Amino acid sequence: MGAAGGCSWVLSHALLCAVCLFCARRARQVTGGPVAGFLLQALAAASDALDPLWPGGDPEGTPHPDPLPGAWVSAMLGQPLVAFGFHRLSGDQATANLLLGGAVALAPAAARLPEEGRLLAAGAVTFLTASSILILAVLTANGPGAVGGLLLGAAYLVPAPGTGNRYDGHPWVLAAGNLALERALRVQQLGGG
Repeated sequence: MGAAGGCSWVLSHALLCAVCLFCARRARQVTGGPVAGFLLQALAAASDALDPLWPGGDPEGTPHPDPLPGAWVSAMLGQPLVAFGFHRLSGDQATANLLLGGAVALAPAAARLPEEGRLLAAGAVTFLTASSILILAVLTANGPGAVGGLLLGAAYLVPAPGTGNRYDGHPWVLAAGNLALERALRVQQLGGG
């Protein structure tokens, strides 16, 4: 990846970090679980943005080949935390606990797998998170939740430009999805769409 690609990489992840921090700040007025999820996603995006500067990173801007430091953690733990809060606000404690507990139990085991196994685990958790948000949003007529669930899933259908086979998601789409999910939390708190 050239200098322009490296700059785009850093800018897209910096935007995702800023959006997640904004969402965390606003979500703290609603509930605590999503705040932790948004903050974890912000830290993951910042880590990915700074990846070329870490030892072993490529100064040309090519991300480190191991997705574990940033985007993987965000997909495995950050997004399920946001979904956890969304389900809790709707009164669906069973799904909230199952989703979060499953992600937390799977993450340490999946972290020890080879890259392909970690990518498969992150894909499965992302699919379950996005689909559970989408289903709940449809059932509660929460438009921003439906948009957020769709964007969360769509972000991982096509990897971000310049990342090769890395399971990273598209930061611009993830940023929009997080904004929609933060709005969905507020709508859910108010009791419907």
